[in-house]
Amino acid sequence: MKYLKPISLIVFILCAAVLMYVIITYETKVEYVVSGETIISCKTNAKHPVIPASIDNKAVASIGNRAFCDNSSMITVKLDDGIIELQDESFYNCSALREVFIPKSVTYISPTAFSECPEFAKIEVDQGNRIYKSFNGVLFKDGMSEIVYFPVSFMRTEYYIAHGTRIIGEKAFYKSPLYTVHMPDTVIYIQDYAFAESTDMKTITLPANLIYLGENVFLGNGKLRTITIGAGVEIKPNSVDGISFYEQYQLYGAGTYVKTGNDWEYIHSKN
Repeated sequence: MKYLKPISLIVFILCAAVLMYVIITYETKVEYVVSGETIISCKTNAKHPVIPASIDNKAVASIGNRAFCDNSSMITVKLDDGIIELQDESFYNCSALREVFIPKSVTYISPTAFSECPEFAKIEVDQGNRIYKSFNGVLFKDGMSEIVYFPVSFMRTEYYIAHGTRIIGEKAFYKSPLYTVHMPDTVIYIQDYAFAESTDMKTITLPANLIYLGENVFLGNGKLRTITIGAGVEIKPNSVDGISFYEQYQLYGAGTYVKTGNDWEYIHSKN
């Protein structure tokens, strides 16, 4: 027994030395495939990569479709100034990704750029960007008039959209964790799939000045039970799961609708 402590100490020192060696010799690997000015593929084990605007002395302006898809290493990503656009599903299924920094040069971000990133919590935008803005980690554009992307790992059950927002963009709240969203009366357009697959959403009051409700806005929202809506809104027949909501609205107009079973029923008029 008297030798146990020295042996344990030696084992501890050896394990620590091995760990330090692994940390010191760990090699960060990045393999880009570029076509024209677009990154079409990248394999990397980096946790905090900076994506360059120049590779092998050639300009990079675009992150291509699924260029960084299925990455499990990246936690934060910073884009160099000079990159202009993020195409469809650029970072699809990046399972560890939590935060992205957008430079002032970016002029287009696809609504699906960060699809299926379950840990994604925050977008930061350079203050010099003339199109996009971030507010509390949420992405807006056009002077905060359109909400573009609400991170799926945002730790709240309800959210108040900033006054002055006019458009809720395509897939803006896709798969959000929210129970409800409070919309100011400045919102007039809700685009396709805006709240689709937000499976915890239970109730929604649409803004008084709304004039358009797009396709599949509430597709897959199985817990949604109450919708309050004003008069004269152009509604796509499949805005809400089940044709009955569309039919009921055409018949009764403004008011509150409650889902019972698979059908929506008009309850009372909106005051």
